[in-house]
Amino acid sequence: MIQELSILIPTRDDICLKQVRDLHQMASSIEGLQFEIIVSDDASTDEESLRQNALINEITHCSLIHHDKNLGRAANRNFLARQAQYEWLLFLDCNVGFPDKDFIKNYLLADTAQVVNGGIAIDQNESLSIHNLRYKYEKKIAPQHTAQQRQTHPHQSFRTTNFIARREVMLAHPFVETIAKYGYEDVIFGKRLCDAKISIQHIDNPVVMMQFESNEKYISKLEDAMHTLHEMQNELTDYSPLLSTANVIKKTGLLSLARFVFKKTAKRLHQNLTGNKPKIGWLNAYKLGYFLSIE
Repeated sequence: MIQELSILIPTRDDICLKQVRDLHQMASSIEGLQFEIIVSDDASTDEESLRQNALINEITHCSLIHHDKNLGRAANRNFLARQAQYEWLLFLDCNVGFPDKDFIKNYLLADTAQVVNGGIAIDQNESLSIHNLRYKYEKKIAPQHTAQQRQTHPHQSFRTTNFIARREVMLAHPFVETIAKYGYEDVIFGKRLCDAKISIQHIDNPVVMMQFESNEKYISKLEDAMHTLHEMQNELTDYSPLLSTANVIKKTGLLSLARFVFKKTAKRLHQNLTGNKPKIGWLNAYKLGYFLSIE
């Protein structure tokens, strides 16, 4: 059983105070556990989040580190790994909830692998199920992301939202900081762990996603992710389903046709996906078309 734990939360313009208090209460109730909670603020400018998160420093074993210059998602996580003092690191996204009061204890018992991924659950919200694209997407893929399903492809199913790892693994295999845009940090990390023959164990110990960005912002992030995939496609060959589909289109000589179809339909797809009633079935078509149009 794990006896020492560093709980690490990267954030930017989000309020983590309640999350830290919940984690502190859970960790404090576990007899014999030595722990710390570190929140690394990546140059936030939102005044309310700065004001509330400053209170984290008043909680025992907790600290907030504010960066004046933006590090980026990968560099912020790598910074946290270096700051941590304990052998095991629990990485969590900001603004997630904990459906199980034994959330931390469940991880302390899962020390048979070097990296353990707990998964994600989605809060039930009927209003979001109609209007919010990210919510609809996460709900759709949830049945495919049970621990049993994720374990069939453990490295490809890795997500950074909620996982625990040995500190030595994170220092030896840091997140790639050279990626200029959003996206695929977790996929590349999972692949590099696979190449290094480092096991990933998937368990049912989810956090609950509490916040979902606007449709416009989500599509913008996905477009950035397609640029990242394009940049890293040599490394991710045979590892990304979207990239595999794109390569089939190229090999069968249909690239020009696919680009032409996307050019004709892109505006309509974008308007729907960023609108008030997005059709989730159009999302993959938009991502594929956008990726093919980059070249």
